[in-house]
Amino acid sequence: MESIFKNVDEDKTIEKAESVLKDYWKWKLRARRARFNLQSPAMDGMPQSPSFENHVDEKHVNKLNAEFMANLVVNVIKAIGIDEQTDRYSQALYFLYIKRYSKVKCMACMDHISDKTFDKYLREGKLAFAEVYPDTVEDLIVKKPHKYEPEKRAEFSFD
Repeated sequence: MESIFKNVDEDKTIEKAESVLKDYWKWKLRARRARFNLQSPAMDGMPQSPSFENHVDEKHVNKLNAEFMANLVVNVIKAIGIDEQTDRYSQALYFLYIKRYSKVKCMACMDHISDKTFDKYLREGKLAFAEVYPDTVEDLIVKKPHKYEPEKRAEFSFD
């Protein structure tokens, strides 16, 4: 798959995409974490300064952020599949990172494809994931550094 962006460092882009994909389960578990709002009041008789923090709101915001990130990963994986070929990339990512199947089970679920073919699908899927992932959340595309060549200027002499 040729990137829609020019001068993309594919290996570093794949690393960044993989780190987001691996964080899916962390976000999913944080979104499911049970929240108990019951607390015992602290009564020690000592004067205290007023607290302006709202821990309950902070917990709700953290839960919603985790749900958003987990859903975003799943939706980006689904968005990759636009034709038969890219559907295979999407399946490889979904089985490996969302379902957490072993590589062998992933290959079996994908009509017993070979190890080499699965690795190709996975690589192309990670590149496609990085391209579809919204850069307002995080830009996963890593550009190759430009080779700077100083501008050649004409030399004048008044000899």
